[in-house]
Amino acid sequence: MRVFDISTGGLKREQIPINFPEKIDQDLDSLILSPLFVDLHTHVRLNDEEDYDTLSHAALAGGFGICVIQPNTRPPIENLDVLKNHVELSKDKDVHFLHTISLFGEINDLNELGCYTNNTAGFSTDGIRYTSPDLVKAFSEKKRALVFDHSQLHEVSGDFYIGSKVPNAVRTYSNEAIAIFRTVLTGLEFGFNRFHIQHVSTSQSLETIEYLRKKAKVSCEVTPHHVFFRPEEINNPNQKINPPISKDRDILIDAVRKGIITCFATDHAPHLEKPVDFERAPYGSSHIEVAFSVYLKVFEDIELVLKNLTINPLSVLGKSYEELGFSFPNDAVLIDERAEYIVESNKFFSKGKNCAFNGYKLKGKVLGIRRNGRWVFWNGEFLR
Repeated sequence: MRVFDISTGGLKREQIPINFPEKIDQDLDSLILSPLFVDLHTHVRLNDEEDYDTLSHAALAGGFGICVIQPNTRPPIENLDVLKNHVELSKDKDVHFLHTISLFGEINDLNELGCYTNNTAGFSTDGIRYTSPDLVKAFSEKKRALVFDHSQLHEVSGDFYIGSKVPNAVRTYSNEAIAIFRTVLTGLEFGFNRFHIQHVSTSQSLETIEYLRKKAKVSCEVTPHHVFFRPEEINNPNQKINPPISKDRDILIDAVRKGIITCFATDHAPHLEKPVDFERAPYGSSHIEVAFSVYLKVFEDIELVLKNLTINPLSVLGKSYEELGFSFPNDAVLIDERAEYIVESNKFFSKGKNCAFNGYKLKGKVLGIRRNGRWVFWNGEFLR
């Protein structure tokens, strides 16, 4: 069987001494066994919406075994009591959940959270409206840690970039790049030097990141919708994303191939149902179950896709699989590189059916998930 080797970032043939739930031809070139995927950008809802049970099932169905939860929950993850609640709700799942803490909340030092320190990945601005004074205050109070940044000038309105033929297309194209520059330079002034820029969407942002890498450790991610769609293809509210889909899809794809963008995230943002009115619809798409397939269809390079879903996001976290409790092949995802299917979001394990890719034909499919030495998911069904 072909196996993805994280020590080399390539595929190799290897005899794997494990049993499968049913007889399969391990010599098929389309079958690949890989360590579980890592998502640096996942949203959970709670309050009768997406909870850790449904999110865990959705993540595993998509091949993800490690997810970094963003802080814009209700209430937001901004103090120790809320963090404790999330840790309690997310424990004992087959997915390992790490949590980010609001950069603007009460927690100032992630190393003084006792046993909960190991449950955190860093501070985050995601889903929180903030201004320049807010950034200055936060960076002046917090102890250094990795900062996940949803880079946006919230002072500037607009759901879509100027030029899109959809309602409220008044957001400036420069918005994201200016916000990246503002966050990183402000953080540097107060001693912060590790930044992860979320869902990069424009060429100006890439140019900004390349400049800032001369001054700090700056990583960045791309998300499935930004490398799949063009603005003219937006035709339903499930494709209302923040940041918006931009004209730079091909530039983003090229930046991945050149190694400027090194992480594939999902920005899984489930909603029970979106209104048909674009302006009233919330942002986000529920697609952690199909993100791998989107990336494979776009890039048609399985080694590149797997590297950006495993090795590179772990490097951002500064963690190894072993430190997070995973060992290969006891913990693994079996994929069929050549399998094709039509996305049917009404069949998702996630409570969110608001998938931007619903009805699209994708390539590459998760066949099975192995956790702690046993198969827990196989051919579309959970085994326990």
